[in-house]
Amino acid sequence: MVVDYISVLDSWLPDGKILADVVRIIQGDSGGILDLDSGPVSIPTSTNYEVISKALIKQPATVGFGSCFRAVIAIGGLLEPASGILKARYAFATFWYSMSGDLITTDFETDTPV
Repeated sequence: MVVDYISVLDSWLPDGKILADVVRIIQGDSGGILDLDSGPVSIPTSTNYEVISKALIKQPATVGFGSCFRAVIAIGGLLEPASGILKARYAFATFWYSMSGDLITTDFETDTPV
């Protein structure tokens, strides 16, 4: 029996849910401004968001968030990679989800978190 693990992962954590959470956090909660280590960055409302990585992480409940999902999103989409290094137009977002799909926490950075 062959299992399509990518489809299973997509059914557990759909891109549409991730993208809706990203837009809600950035345009709603943050008012379109991200406070990055390099300083504040204004994110236009028409910005493209691209899910570039999703993972199911299995670990003991005593480690980090326990078993969970992680999604990495390119804010503004991906720019043309240089030497295989991914660059987002504005920043990357890493969203951590519980096994039931609830958003646990977020992180924003300019460097590739993948």
